[in-house]
Amino acid sequence: MNNTHNPIAVRIENIQKIWIKTRENHPKAQIFSMVCFTEDYPLADGFVRLESSAYGKSEDSFIGFIIDFYDKKDFYTTIIEQWILGFEEDLKKNPDWKWEDFAYFKTALPEIGKLNIASLKDFYIKMLLSFKEFEAKKGNLLIVTFLIKKVSNHDLLRESIKELGDLLPHNIGFLFLDYKERQLYKEMITSFKEKGIIIEIPNQNINKAYQEIATQGNPNDPQVRFRKCLFEIGEAAKDKKQERVKELGNELIDISKSTGEISFWASSYLIYASFLFQFKDEKEFIHQLLDKGIKITAPLYKEKEDIAGILLQLLSYKGSHYSIMGKPDLAINYFLQQVAIAKEIEQEMQVINGYNYALLLAVKKRDGQYTEILNDAFDYGYALTDSTLKIINFTFIANSYLENNPKIGSAEKETIANRMTAIFGAGWKDNPKQIARQIQAEYQPSNI
Repeated sequence: MNNTHNPIAVRIENIQKIWIKTRENHPKAQIFSMVCFTEDYPLADGFVRLESSAYGKSEDSFIGFIIDFYDKKDFYTTIIEQWILGFEEDLKKNPDWKWEDFAYFKTALPEIGKLNIASLKDFYIKMLLSFKEFEAKKGNLLIVTFLIKKVSNHDLLRESIKELGDLLPHNIGFLFLDYKERQLYKEMITSFKEKGIIIEIPNQNINKAYQEIATQGNPNDPQVRFRKCLFEIGEAAKDKKQERVKELGNELIDISKSTGEISFWASSYLIYASFLFQFKDEKEFIHQLLDKGIKITAPLYKEKEDIAGILLQLLSYKGSHYSIMGKPDLAINYFLQQVAIAKEIEQEMQVINGYNYALLLAVKKRDGQYTEILNDAFDYGYALTDSTLKIINFTFIANSYLENNPKIGSAEKETIANRMTAIFGAGWKDNPKQIARQIQAEYQPSNI
């Protein structure tokens, strides 16, 4: 594959070269932390995806996972589950694969929740060894790559990784993707001595790559013109050039309208408004833009999924901006509109997000509206499956329900708490506090 003219591919190739050189210079290393600038993360992710495919350049074999960390047992259980379920999906595309022990591991999967931590670690290492034998490649490392996004306890995560790292066979390695702003694994990697290496990825200037891509093609093509305009408005907003932002925002709308694509046109109002959020004297104009986008999408959201997605974002932005302006009643109204639309089109994550935002605003009053929203939110979320709940932020709602509903008895409380523990781990009550802090930081009235 010749990607010399693709700016993203060129940058991913840079990371491939860094990896290969690191492996050559440190042959005894097995525990790696690849640290990049936050904006360059898509390149690190692209590197892992490419190396996991037939187009990888390294002799090593890569398998990647994205997970959250709640507690030690949940971590070990999750990495086992994801491996087995991931292989099961791959097996559908490659029915000729013959991993002889897979049937055993799959059969054991429903029971792993009953295992203690020591047994889970043993199970995981046995599974890796068996898979490595199935792979039948010699002289390389099987690199298990992790991007761990949410972390409830940093010390416990590092302890969990250290315990697994000490058990790793010589032909298996771990790679942890991290950000320079976070540096979560630095001390732990150092503790492994020659077995651990931190790989620093220089600034790849990904924004320049995006701009190069955006300007490729026919300059008269509306899509090319739109992408070029989008980068220019981003630069203008970064430099706080208010009038230039408005000039380019109007151009975005004109370009998108000329295509005749409704979702494209409506999204331009959303994008334009978002770039004006930082300007205090544009409050009314921001809502005028969002209202125009809503007017375009509201009659059509039931017909097309992409239009429904834009409408949900427009409603969420309305709620967010009213929250920033210190108008909680209006904000709650729009978040609940988001909830209603999301329920219609069965977008569970958007339903829960809308409820989370509405509750955080309503909690200050603790009136009948708060109780009604909380009960509705809990009833909706609790009825979802465990697998669905695991990927959405339901813990804030569940914890609020347990703490603020005097009508539920101790037996029901215990049942709810046990289910949350089974899904999110023993530290599940720490997560609601993190969610609340995150939402408050995003929508503080003092931001405007």
